[in-house]
Amino acid sequence: MKKPDGISRRDFLKGAAAGAASLAVMGLGGGVAFAEGEEAVQGLTAEQALNTKWAFEIPPAPIPDDQIAEVIEDEIIVVGSGMSGLTTAYSAQSNGASVTLFSASSGPISRGGSNFAKYSKVCEERGIEPFDVSKYFYNEMRAASFQVDQKKWNRGYNNSEEAMNWLIDLVAEDGLRVILERDNTFDGGPYYAHAFNTEGNDAMVSTGQQGAVESMERHGKAAGVKFYYDTVAEQLIREDDNKGRVTGVIARRADGSYVKFVGKKAIVLATGDFSANKQMLAKYCPMVLPLVGLDEKEPDYNTGFSLSGIYKGDGQKMGLWAGAAWQHAYPNAPMMQGAWGGSHEPCGFHMGLNVNARTERYQREDVSAPYSANHLISQPGHIAWGIWTANYAQAIVDSGREWYTFGMNFDSPALTPEQMVDRWDNGGATKADTLEELAEKCHLDAEKLKAVVARYNELCEKGEDEDFHKNPDFLIPIQEEGPFYASQNYALFMTVMGGLRCNEFMQVEDENDEVIPGLFNVGAMIGDMYANTYNFAVPGNSYGINCLTFGYLLGRDLASGKFD
Repeated sequence: MKKPDGISRRDFLKGAAAGAASLAVMGLGGGVAFAEGEEAVQGLTAEQALNTKWAFEIPPAPIPDDQIAEVIEDEIIVVGSGMSGLTTAYSAQSNGASVTLFSASSGPISRGGSNFAKYSKVCEERGIEPFDVSKYFYNEMRAASFQVDQKKWNRGYNNSEEAMNWLIDLVAEDGLRVILERDNTFDGGPYYAHAFNTEGNDAMVSTGQQGAVESMERHGKAAGVKFYYDTVAEQLIREDDNKGRVTGVIARRADGSYVKFVGKKAIVLATGDFSANKQMLAKYCPMVLPLVGLDEKEPDYNTGFSLSGIYKGDGQKMGLWAGAAWQHAYPNAPMMQGAWGGSHEPCGFHMGLNVNARTERYQREDVSAPYSANHLISQPGHIAWGIWTANYAQAIVDSGREWYTFGMNFDSPALTPEQMVDRWDNGGATKADTLEELAEKCHLDAEKLKAVVARYNELCEKGEDEDFHKNPDFLIPIQEEGPFYASQNYALFMTVMGGLRCNEFMQVEDENDEVIPGLFNVGAMIGDMYANTYNFAVPGNSYGINCLTFGYLLGRDLASGKFD
């Protein structure tokens, strides 16, 4: 197993031993643990890391009944107050079930903004035609090496329009509009990312999801959902020595007391990701450890969007302790970006000249930012620099493309080349009058940079990228006269997707792919939805499918007695 850059193997392994019998657990800040001694960790391979018994996999002692201060019973217990938990709870309650929702946060919380649906009344109003999914989804399956669960993908896609139209009507009662975002086209994808704002406030496009979850909570309360906040789930209750039905979940309140929630029909986990659990990352998504390091801190469940990881896999761990299996796809797909603030589209990358910290051109640049992030992890310092001159702004338009940035309303006009140059001139990029000055500002080798630019301009003149075979539309020369611009590209970790194995109906499964009665999960923790890298090619797929559509369907299914 490769250790994170900047951390010695000694530091990676050191720490206090703990546990019983032969269990020796070492860690850095509680971050990494193994079930054997230090000598067994030397030269650990990825396969060995996957098969090692880690501390998070060891079930804690059961919380005794005499420590439980209260028992709350209901038909359905939902754990988590993000989009997926709130949608599931309200969908079930509004279809006739009785639901209790509790959450570690102090209220409804959102950590994103885009919501995919295959079509909606918003699309219809704008005259946007439905798109042919067959070839498009084939490309997505191929990008995931066909490791993903196609039954989930297609059930989500087929029901996404109904779920989105349901949500559009709900939030409208609270003064929110559902609009379309300007989104990715680099993989031929459509504009089907739905977002929320109020009339005349396009600044909400990337932040309006909080309004949506607050609206969902209000509807839930009006329908009769019971809410408990500042309550952290700790253990599931499963009958027959962990072989029977999951009937409840024990949680800890802010005052330290325990409460047992008993679900007569279902326990639904909607507890988010495991991005802040370094042990889980080391086992299930080790490639991101160089980006996030090993230090851990206690989660702040009230934090909104964050790039450093928030959740520690509370639901995933409880599921594992109760006999659930991990998803089939390995490793778990990280959500990353190869960030460049001036890309001509959201989640994009600078598609002109890029050089790494050694002042070397290292890739064809016409790829989406998540894929670029994968490559940046292998580059010195995990960074690179986009280099361009002002002609780049007009050249993008001349190629038949438009300039627009993250969170722009579909109905807003594209930015003009002049507006982009103005942005670059006023703090949107590193600017210099000469290549030598630009190299100094970017800590690059000036002579190598001039040579790389000369070679790149030679390829632009030929109209053929002989070195990396990039789309010639993006062979845009670097002008001889300045100003010259640069922007640092860096691998940006956002979250990690997946977790417990489950079927297309959100029923959690064991190692034999058998359903664990009474246990369900929704949202980011759904297993086998993504593989390799979450690529943003279907914009808003996680929120729109995992959270909204699957939450809507699960709530309705539970209320109907489908799993009784």
